[in-house]
Amino acid sequence: MNNCRSTLVTGGNGFIGRHLVRRLIGDGHAVTILQRSPICVAGVEELIRIDPFSPDTISVALGSRQFDWVFHLASYGVRPQDRDIEPMFRVNVDATRRLVEIASCWSPRALVLVGTGAEYAGQGTEQPLSEDHPLEHFKLYGASKAAGTLASTAIARARGMAFAAARIFGVYGPGEAPHRLLPSLVNGLRSMDRVSLTEGRQARDFLFVEDVVNALIMLAECLERKPGQIIVNIATGEPISVRTFAVSVAAAAGAAIDRLGFGDILMRPDEPMVFSGDSTLMRKVTGWQPRIDLDQGIRLSIADLMSRPC
Repeated sequence: MNNCRSTLVTGGNGFIGRHLVRRLIGDGHAVTILQRSPICVAGVEELIRIDPFSPDTISVALGSRQFDWVFHLASYGVRPQDRDIEPMFRVNVDATRRLVEIASCWSPRALVLVGTGAEYAGQGTEQPLSEDHPLEHFKLYGASKAAGTLASTAIARARGMAFAAARIFGVYGPGEAPHRLLPSLVNGLRSMDRVSLTEGRQARDFLFVEDVVNALIMLAECLERKPGQIIVNIATGEPISVRTFAVSVAAAAGAAIDRLGFGDILMRPDEPMVFSGDSTLMRKVTGWQPRIDLDQGIRLSIADLMSRPC
């Protein structure tokens, strides 16, 4: 099998997208990025900019292009402040559905839709969620992502596409946005401030970003070998408390534990106590296993942050 594939990545400038694009280029694939941002990873074959990210702009931008692999990561609502209803459903449902329809015309070897564990109704659950868990109906981001996954999977099944939807749970690693937990911890500790936190009793799924990238590529390779349609979780399945994670970060950064302000912030009333995914199906189908343990992942992430100016 030819190892070089023409590959389309949407949202290639996002946190996971940048890592995926670098890996694909390193593996010898010819990568095209479709996104709003003018910034992209070095070595990309082509950058296609569209604004807004909509069904019409995607159709025009792609034209007659065809690709072997497609990774769809572009979405709206990852940042907490992005809660406008129109772009939420235009990007996460309409544009996603349209991309799958367009791709069905050239039948790629693999199309991987990157979703989120937020697609599940996680409130009140205390165990890692499996793929048959009820979906979110009331929260805008989770409901829009779930709707996009359902529509895309149905289209892929109707048209016989090699398709996988991957619902990713907690991800961390080099290049995270500053507002996320690990960077905010490290930056606060570097500035000698007390870092305000909740009590930290809530448990989360902390998966290193390179393990996510490995999972996405293994899914594409699996679809090449055995085309079909599947929805899987990408997660550790071993939730860790926010308190434990924060203490591990402080220890790795050489900071005093008493600078972690546990209890300074109240938990949101709708925040689930456990948010973790059961990845049994993913492991069974692809053989994927996380390679980077928590301590190693934290060290790698801190080293990246420490290399940057305050």
